[in-house]
Amino acid sequence: MNLALPMMRCASAETLPSEQARHLMASGGQLVDIRAPADFGRDALPGALNLPIEALSWKHRSLSRQRPVILYGRDGVHCHHAARMLAGRGFSAIYQLRSA
Repeated sequence: MNLALPMMRCASAETLPSEQARHLMASGGQLVDIRAPADFGRDALPGALNLPIEALSWKHRSLSRQRPVILYGRDGVHCHHAARMLAGRGFSAIYQLRSA
């Protein structure tokens, strides 16, 4: 699977090459699956933390604001919503994982 990580910054997105995405995850990035627990249980990515979008408004406390957050979920709309929610709570390095 080839991965690309577009950065979530308001209305624009910057795409990172897959080598940089792997480096980001290897250097402390927090991989967050925002899908429902049942979906997470079926096919979660290795090392992912399940924080369903419905619970993200209070479960974000389990994440570090100083480390990048890499989101993935059902679709880009949910990830964009989650990114905006995290940005509003002081997270600054928020990315969305997309398969290319």
